[in-house]
Amino acid sequence: MDEAGRSIGTDTEQENLSSSPAKQTKARRNWFGRQLSNATESTSLLGGRRLEIAEGNAHDGPCNHGTFSPGLDTDGAASILSGETNASGGGGFFRGRGSNRRSTTARLAEEHGLKVDPAMYITYYVPFFAWIKQYKWSYLHGDLIAAITVASFYIPMALSLATNLSHIPAINGLYSFVFNPLIYAFLGSCPQMIVGPEAAGSLLVGSVVRSSLKSGKIGDNDGAAQAQLAGLVTGIAGAVILIAGITRLGFLENVLSRPFMRGFISSVGFIILIDQLVVEIGLGAIAESAGITHGSSIEKIGFLFTHWNEAHKLTSAVAFGSFLIIMTCREIKKRLQPRYPSVAYIPDRFLVVVFSAFFCYHFAWDQRGLEILGEVKSAKGAGPFQFEWPFQMKFIKQIREAMGTSFVIALLGFFESSVAAKNLGGGGSDGIQGISLSANRELVALGVANVVAGCFNALPGFGGYGRSKVNKQTGGKTPMASIFLSIITVICILFLLPYFYYLPVGQIYTQFRPPQLTGSTESSTLRHDHRRRVLPNRRSAPRHFLLYPHPRCP
Repeated sequence: MDEAGRSIGTDTEQENLSSSPAKQTKARRNWFGRQLSNATESTSLLGGRRLEIAEGNAHDGPCNHGTFSPGLDTDGAASILSGETNASGGGGFFRGRGSNRRSTTARLAEEHGLKVDPAMYITYYVPFFAWIKQYKWSYLHGDLIAAITVASFYIPMALSLATNLSHIPAINGLYSFVFNPLIYAFLGSCPQMIVGPEAAGSLLVGSVVRSSLKSGKIGDNDGAAQAQLAGLVTGIAGAVILIAGITRLGFLENVLSRPFMRGFISSVGFIILIDQLVVEIGLGAIAESAGITHGSSIEKIGFLFTHWNEAHKLTSAVAFGSFLIIMTCREIKKRLQPRYPSVAYIPDRFLVVVFSAFFCYHFAWDQRGLEILGEVKSAKGAGPFQFEWPFQMKFIKQIREAMGTSFVIALLGFFESSVAAKNLGGGGSDGIQGISLSANRELVALGVANVVAGCFNALPGFGGYGRSKVNKQTGGKTPMASIFLSIITVICILFLLPYFYYLPVGQIYTQFRPPQLTGSTESSTLRHDHRRRVLPNRRSAPRHFLLYPHPRCP
């Protein structure tokens, strides 16, 4: 009787539903009174098919499409198919916190027939112990030649970045090529990348120094205070990068706006061009007396238009003559390098610096009004490499003021380093093997390097594609080239600084030009990266980027 009544009741309900569409429609209205469609599990989004749990793989072999769905051979899949849940272990976010859970490292090692060794973690997080075992004597010649070539190109540029863009003593620009390449050689995951000061970071450091000069917090001739402020900015930027690496924020490199970076680099190039012109035509002393040495670009443009007729002829001839020689040599090397690869070893910029200093000394150009670099020494007067912890309570006010600028320096530096690392790749087929690029490890390496550099009042240093490409083309295959570069810079600071005395200041500024003017490799690489990688590739992107399972996977 109960079964008959139940069947009669079911038939009656079906008849009511079929004969009373108004009631059914009325019962399916949302809170706003809008009518809902009679959709079941077979909606149009599913193509008219009911949602089912597959009983097997959609294709042969492992599924590596980045889905979060567990495989059929895992405990999670078995519990889904059987309808069971682990109440004690906790599901969802808290799943797997029990003692019986295997780590991903242990599982992958077992699948590939490897034994989990604690030394694996040391070589992973400190790649120095991984590549030093593979180092050969055959690498020594190429690494040493590459380090000498990079030093001859970029040590004069470091002097320009410090004095022109950052408004700090020249020796602090050299410190960046001492500590940053050395530490990155131990912790970095890109064997051929060279770390050092960049134009954008140096310009932002100069903006902090200029604001302090305008407010009267530090004196115009107080080089020690200016260097101290630069070290504080470098330390904060390094701390930001280091914290981001520890918290595994390396994925942010894929979401940074490329149009923003392109516009920022263009603006940096324009500002650098205006700052350099004031000195290169010999108006530095007049600008200092007029009080616009640390002024804005608009003020300097107005100054150039009103004082262009007072330009110093000898300074202009040396500066623009040096620039013309550098650009001519660059074009000649570019054309000859496919046929004669050895022309890349010719240090044309270094030769221009040496000959300009020799001519200035021999013909006494400094007595004819040519501004020279003068004595290069530590602003504190106690010798080079003076350690000072930047994060002190007496600097708390400066830390608050420099925090925003330091964050931008960290963001731009990491993006530029990631672009360089991805274009360089690993060590090559004949170089270091077994070191994979990792954004998080790059953050840690760059963060530690800049924190240490900030303790010595150095400029912020990050990876640059231009000098890294020079390192690669001139024979550098391992991070030992970065160690050699650091040693060469230390030798320059300890023994060769007196020979920098007669360097023309205008000629030093020509060592660096905006990328828009020279068509540098950094700018072209960035433009190529904009066109090439807008979104991560589905097949090669990390699993945490792929939020939706592949349609043919279970």
